Amino acid sequence: MYLVIKQSMLFGIFSNKKYVRAAIEQWIKDDKETNGTPCGNYHFRYITFNADEPWFTKDGKYNENVSKALFSLSTMHTESFTNEIETDWSTGEIIKL
Repeated sequence: MYLVIKQSMLFGIFSNKKYVRAAIEQWIKDDKETNGTPCGNYHFRYITFNADEPWFTKDGKYNENVSKALFSLSTMHTESFTNEIETDWSTGEIIKL
């Protein structure tokens, strides 16, 4: 699973990279139609997590990757989202996912 943010706002939770790519490409397309030519990087970041693993359990253990990222997101800091989605500065096309 992929938890994706745009800048410091939740963009979505996706089951695979194919859906992440489709959602981002559609968002960029809509942004181009609304605001014209894109200017700069769109600043998407993500983490991966196992959906079957609980984020918090009764014995106090937690999925460190997801819980740190959710805390990071709630405090408007993105340092726990270590995977950056690179986009072309002039076209907005995804270069690396």
